[in-house]
Amino acid sequence: MSNIDDIMIETKINNKKTYMYDSIAYYKIVGMNNQYFIKVSDYYKVTLRQKQVELFGSGTSGLEKVKGYIKSIDSSDILLIAAPSISSNFIMYDLEKTD
Repeated sequence: MSNIDDIMIETKINNKKTYMYDSIAYYKIVGMNNQYFIKVSDYYKVTLRQKQVELFGSGTSGLEKVKGYIKSIDSSDILLIAAPSISSNFIMYDLEKTD
């Protein structure tokens, strides 16, 4: 049996819209109060266990780093994201899809 940290997201949806900033690929998180993005490389490291991650919010001077916690739901591309406080609740978010 594998460690829960070794379980990667096995998404069935391949139509996530990709944004490029400074030659780095990002996915846009849908449904948050502001526009937030996650690096594509960080997205594929998300597991069922909560991890600290850097999200990027669009600001006046480009993308600004925001720390938070993230984890996945088994066999889904839905993300659970919480504010930097350990006591914050996780809220479900999806990634923007192409048409």
